[in-house]
Amino acid sequence: MRSKKWMVLIFYTYLFLSVGYLTYSTYSRGDKLWIVWGISSIGLGYQVVRFLIDKKKDGWNTSYVVADHRILGKIKLSLAISYVFIIIFLITGAYGIQQGFFIFEAFDTIVAGIIFSLLVFMISQVVQQFIN
Repeated sequence: MRSKKWMVLIFYTYLFLSVGYLTYSTYSRGDKLWIVWGISSIGLGYQVVRFLIDKKKDGWNTSYVVADHRILGKIKLSLAISYVFIIIFLITGAYGIQQGFFIFEAFDTIVAGIIFSLLVFMISQVVQQFIN
């Protein structure tokens, strides 16, 4: 997949600004999660600056290879595996909540399902690198 360099820069800048806004809004509400959003915002700001430094010599209208079909296939397979995992995890949690089996709160179950599905996605990406 090819896209123009200025489009990639706009996407990175949008992510940086939106996560920065989330940082500010969670800080103004008094939540403790603003630290995580702040670290993510700093990382995205670094990504924007690094992209600007790396691509300043090239023309902004030239094509930039974002991903080819092999990489997209691997990502799709990993997302499918992680999707199946999160569905199984959340169905099991919902059944447990419905039956009155409250070991964890509902919000904790959702957060754990999201975290574990991200871990499964990352592990499946690593495993696919060794297989292919």
